[in-house]
Amino acid sequence: MEHLYQARIVYSPGVAPINDGALVSHDGRLVAVGARSALRKDYPAARITDFGDAIILPPLVNAHTHLELTLFPEWVRLFNEKGTSPTFVDWMLRMVRVKRQIAHEAFAPAVATGLRASLQSGVGAIGDILSSFWARSAYLDTPMLGRVFFEILGRDPARNHQLLSSVTALLDAHYGALLPALSPHAPYTISAEFLANVMTLATEKKLPLAIHLAESSAEVEFLQTATGPLIDKFYPFVGWRDTMPIATGKTPLTWLTSCGQLSSRTLLIHAVQVTAADIQAIAAARASVVLCPRSNHRLHVGKAPAGAMHRAGIRLALGTDSLASNDSLSIWDELAFARTWFNGELDPPALLAMATINGAMALGLDGELGRLAAGWGSHFQVLRPAALPRLSEVEDFLTAPGRDAEVKALYLHGCNQLTEQGSISR
Repeated sequence: MEHLYQARIVYSPGVAPINDGALVSHDGRLVAVGARSALRKDYPAARITDFGDAIILPPLVNAHTHLELTLFPEWVRLFNEKGTSPTFVDWMLRMVRVKRQIAHEAFAPAVATGLRASLQSGVGAIGDILSSFWARSAYLDTPMLGRVFFEILGRDPARNHQLLSSVTALLDAHYGALLPALSPHAPYTISAEFLANVMTLATEKKLPLAIHLAESSAEVEFLQTATGPLIDKFYPFVGWRDTMPIATGKTPLTWLTSCGQLSSRTLLIHAVQVTAADIQAIAAARASVVLCPRSNHRLHVGKAPAGAMHRAGIRLALGTDSLASNDSLSIWDELAFARTWFNGELDPPALLAMATINGAMALGLDGELGRLAAGWGSHFQVLRPAALPRLSEVEDFLTAPGRDAEVKALYLHGCNQLTEQGSISR
């Protein structure tokens, strides 16, 4: 039986908003999107849910997060980690120091808490980085779509071989509605040889690969000159004194491409410290870039050249990173901050595409989630603001602060994951 959902406004990225619009769903797929009056005539027997003065739009996509760190603020208080971290490397040291004190069994509840918070804020798909592999059970019962990126790092060849074998065995398991993928951590935590092996595995398995890249000036200094705070502070702290790298003279992007080939399945996380030549190479490879503006601002690492990347045709997505470097897991909050942070470099339509269809495509969900269209999955959210915007102002409205509190329903696989519904007839 068809189910028709109607609201005052229906919005999908790249399409003009529909006044008095509706969706028709059947067996977990959308079969029609259009004007309410027309769809009620076309589907006279459909069950109707009327959301009234509300906006129906696609779920948001958090293309980069670390849900295992959702309880990090509590852990910091627990271990009396006072003060702030003045530099990126200081923040890294603090994060490792806290994480080392956490029992293995604490990470699954952290992931579960992050999943619930994400759903409540209208997020329907995630690209979640997981280093605590024993916490993967937290995904089994979630309706969330997207990817679990198993994080890989190391500079010891013997341990690296064992780790890669362990991760390979995880790739055939099930994680609820989430699919497995790979994430070599960053240029300063993985050897070139090990990275090449991971990239080869991702290519063979046709899996997305996410890597933190060009996040800070410390990373650039590390690769180009083998000096700086990562060498002086981070390597001794994690016990890697015997694996000091040599200077490469390369940017993070050129170092990465020397280890393996970029593709449309590559997700470059942050990309703050990229050159004009790097941008052209990313565009040519059709790789995606996931921007995390609030995290970059918090850690004082700089601002990604988002406008230049957008003009080059790079697919840009949005991520919150973790609660170790952010205030919330809300992509609505990230959208509003990004609009101000990038100061006109990205207009509201571009920002909304980043938060929906671009993120979905980066995670391999094209055709499933990110748009409202016939044949796509029955995935959508409902906002009920105090006052609706004019149709011509919908995109400005959706990228303004305050939207997170207005999420009243989130449908994934045709089922509402939250409690409130509209009035139901038939």
